[in-house]
Amino acid sequence: MRHDAPQALILVLDRIVRAPRQRVWATWTDPDLLHRWSCPEGMHIPEAAVDFQVGGAWEVVMVADHDDNERHVAFGTYLEITPPERIVQEHQWRRPDGGASPRTVVTVAFQEEGDATRITLTQTGFDSAAVRDGHREGWGSTLDRLASLAETRA
Repeated sequence: MRHDAPQALILVLDRIVRAPRQRVWATWTDPDLLHRWSCPEGMHIPEAAVDFQVGGAWEVVMVADHDDNERHVAFGTYLEITPPERIVQEHQWRRPDGGASPRTVVTVAFQEEGDATRITLTQTGFDSAAVRDGHREGWGSTLDRLASLAETRA
């Protein structure tokens, strides 16, 4: 039985990136840059596949830097793409037994704020506060990496 109120199972993160919105959008959406930012600190991406269009699938394999056998596979489908403002995508994790975690939905909004860009990431559909909190930590680190890359690339 679920004891958490549904509104408590929503994750919202904001980041200000000191880069123009078009550059931040390009950093997020360029499959060639994905491996440089789209995982938490202490991990890397040896494999990724992105079909960046509505209805297209994406999959990212994350591996811990200290253990090549510890693989985390995130995947989903793009539900909405509105350049350079918004991306909505499904998000799930593959389980070692071949199954998948419950489906969540990630919405990423890119807003101009002067010479900077505000990224607001909202993820819904968690089945527990513990899972939501784990994603808060992972996305927080991932957004830090994205910001660093977007701010330093030409």
